[in-house]
Amino acid sequence: MATTVNNTTVNSRITIIFDAEGPLNGNGPAKGTGNTESDVYLDNTVYLNIRSHTEIDANVHALQWNATTNTGELEYTDNRLSDSLTSFPTWATNVVIRCEAQDAWQTSYDANVAEQQATWSANNPNPDPNVDIFVANTTQATTVADTARTNYLTAHSITY
Repeated sequence: MATTVNNTTVNSRITIIFDAEGPLNGNGPAKGTGNTESDVYLDNTVYLNIRSHTEIDANVHALQWNATTNTGELEYTDNRLSDSLTSFPTWATNVVIRCEAQDAWQTSYDANVAEQQATWSANNPNPDPNVDIFVANTTQATTVADTARTNYLTAHSITY
């Protein structure tokens, strides 16, 4: 069995770790500062420093979700015992959507750089020997990618 969250299907595990920078020293909900970030594991794909905002209790450290049984556990930073879960939390769905948005960002960035290189090659009389001198406009590619991420998140009614 697998778990599907938004457009992502996970076969074994979803792990979301807050304060992942070290032993609870990260910029996470326990500190209550800035844009909370988490490290997210969707099977064997890792997303580092995904914005997770403060949609959760300040004492949450991690979510461990078993996609084969559709059950999970919520771990805390304090002395509380972990909570067992039988449904995937809405805030965790939003984190997965932000991972998808990061994929949209990367795809858009890569496509823009490839487009720039194709344009450069078309305008360069002998591009093959000179391909090493091509330099992408990363500011342009980043702007295009940021727009793609924002559009993806807006379509899902959440923010970056």
